[in-house]
Amino acid sequence: MLRLSSLSTRLIIAVVATATAAFAASFGLTIVRLDQGLERQAEQLNRLSQEKLGQRLDGEARLAGARVEGLFSSTGGRLESIAQRADVVKAISSANVVAISELLGRAAQAADIDGILVVDTKLRVFGADSDKTDIVIVNRALQESPLAQEIRAILVDNDRKRPRVLRRTIEVDEHAAQALGARGSMPLAFVVAEPIFDDFGDVFAALVAHRSLRGREATLEAFSRLDGAGVAVVAGEKSISVAGIAANAIGVSPAPDSSLLRSNDGKFWSRCEPIFERWRLCALAPVAELHALRNELVRVGEAEGRSLALWLIGAAIVSLLTFAGVMLLLSQHITRPLMQITEAVRAVARGDWKSEVTGVERVDEVGDIARAVIVLQRSLQERDRLRSDVAHAESVKKRREALEDAIRRFDRIMRSVLLSVSNSVETMDETARELARVSAVAEGEAVEAAFVSENTVSNVSSVRSATERLSAAISETVDGIRQASDVIALSNTAARSASASAEGLARTTAEIDAIMRAIAEIAAQTNALALNATVQASRAAGSGNFAAVVSDIKTLASRIGNANEDITQRLATIRGATGETVGSVRSIVQKLDIVLHQTRAIALAMERQDAVTREIAESMSAAANGSVNVSSSVERLKATIEDARGASMKVVTKATDMADEAHRLDSTVKSFLREVTA
Repeated sequence: MLRLSSLSTRLIIAVVATATAAFAASFGLTIVRLDQGLERQAEQLNRLSQEKLGQRLDGEARLAGARVEGLFSSTGGRLESIAQRADVVKAISSANVVAISELLGRAAQAADIDGILVVDTKLRVFGADSDKTDIVIVNRALQESPLAQEIRAILVDNDRKRPRVLRRTIEVDEHAAQALGARGSMPLAFVVAEPIFDDFGDVFAALVAHRSLRGREATLEAFSRLDGAGVAVVAGEKSISVAGIAANAIGVSPAPDSSLLRSNDGKFWSRCEPIFERWRLCALAPVAELHALRNELVRVGEAEGRSLALWLIGAAIVSLLTFAGVMLLLSQHITRPLMQITEAVRAVARGDWKSEVTGVERVDEVGDIARAVIVLQRSLQERDRLRSDVAHAESVKKRREALEDAIRRFDRIMRSVLLSVSNSVETMDETARELARVSAVAEGEAVEAAFVSENTVSNVSSVRSATERLSAAISETVDGIRQASDVIALSNTAARSASASAEGLARTTAEIDAIMRAIAEIAAQTNALALNATVQASRAAGSGNFAAVVSDIKTLASRIGNANEDITQRLATIRGATGETVGSVRSIVQKLDIVLHQTRAIALAMERQDAVTREIAESMSAAANGSVNVSSSVERLKATIEDARGASMKVVTKATDMADEAHRLDSTVKSFLREVTA
């Protein structure tokens, strides 16, 4: 049975792989050369197809151009026929616009002409084929049109026998459209002008007609159906009329690496012929038409290539199978003795030195291997005998060495462990002693803190008592200030009342003064009356009673005047005193206002101080409580430190005991090792 690791299998795989690579390389080169040949043939056929298609498209483009030129010529012939009709000439000679439009409208429709104008010898428009044409605008535009000069040429010195006519193809812009009476601009239009002669052979009018090239021209559609080709009339790179294709517009441009033109949508090949100098007529053929023959050749070549590839693959498979069979026979002839020698070597490895080795008699490399295996059998047999003698001594020696190594490792480990334990015990002892010392110091600090805390509690209690007494005194002061503030407020009210009374007295004095002035006026009038009476009495001289009365009146007036002066002086004194009293009272009121304001401010400040003192008292009370809590905490800390000190002393004792046990363990281990190694 073959195995992948055997020499025969490897040899077969190597030979078959080499043959497969060679066949694959030959097959690949053959396929590549075949593909290259097919590509060259396809390129040559493509060039030939382009040349043939170009020749055909050139012919179709020329034929289509002839159809368009024929359409132009037929338009001129139909207009000539219209111009020679007697009814048309009669209607134009009558200058009847309605008759002209009706007659020319039917004629233009029948002749497939877009529009007809009628002009006189001075190029004035006076008729058209439609009554909707604005003759005034058309006339003005025609006079300014470039066609005006050419139309005038056929209106002057024209001959009926050999008439001159106008045949033009133009691009109609907006201005030209107005001049021709057209509805809008046209990319390509036929403009025809025919003279009209009278009975004497003179020109008296002319017909100017235009016909645009339709986007779908019937003539080109008929040609396309007949010839089976697409047609497009192109201005620049854009089409203005198409036939035989689905698109309404198409553009053509040069194709790279080709003598043909290509449509912008990539669906058609094209060749163009110029018509009317400014335009081109392009014949179109589908792209598939050019590639049909090439694709057929490529298809045939691919079929032949596939057939050749299948034949090569079959031949390669048969060859590989033949190689594999031959190599299998050769490998079995070579590897069978080697397999027998291998089995003998395996038996030697298992300890069987008596297994038979074949092939010793051979003189090739297999025989050398067989003889070497026999020498190996003998050498291994001798080696095993010597090994059995040495094995016992070696085992004893190794056992003693292993025991000594184990004792040394045990001694080294135990020394390390004991040393570590001893160091740890010493460190623990030092730490415990330091902890005891720190505990003692902390205990002293705690005692001192307890003493200080007790003093603090006592001081805080004293401060709290003093603060409470201060708060009580401030409260009494605040009450006194409030009472003083009330008394001052009452005094201020009384002072304001006295000020009001003084002001009333001043007003009464002023009123008395006014009365006294009235009395003074009465006294003055009485004196004047007495004086007048005296004068009258002196004139009368005989009336003694009247003189006595006058004398009494005069005396009374004198007394009234003296009393009035005395009262006036006393009122002046009262008025001055009253003014001083009013001023003093006002000053007292102002000062009482100030005292009242300050008293209220002091009362407010004392109230705030009382509140602050109360807060201080409450804070001191809280501080006293806190000091008591601190004192309690210090007492508890003192007890805790004493416990810690006792625990540290226990740690010191245990550490000492552990050190003693470690020394005893060290002595025991050393004694055991000495006994084992003795």
